[in-house]
Amino acid sequence: MGTVQVPEPAMSAYPIPENEADRQDELDSFHILDSEPDEDFDRITRIASQMLGMPIALISLVDRNRQ
Repeated sequence: MGTVQVPEPAMSAYPIPENEADRQDELDSFHILDSEPDEDFDRITRIASQMLGMPIALISLVDRNRQ
């Protein structure tokens, strides 16, 4: 099976809020993010977003104790 090439979304279409750094800092302060970013999952959500014509997509993984 070949590699699927998915173009990056145009970030200018979705402006980053002025307080984004503050939001990230607040999230980091909870020390609940315990895994590194995963390029494969990012690619899957980007494909879902483009297929559905939506600006964002979310794929949620749920185990016994958390989402």
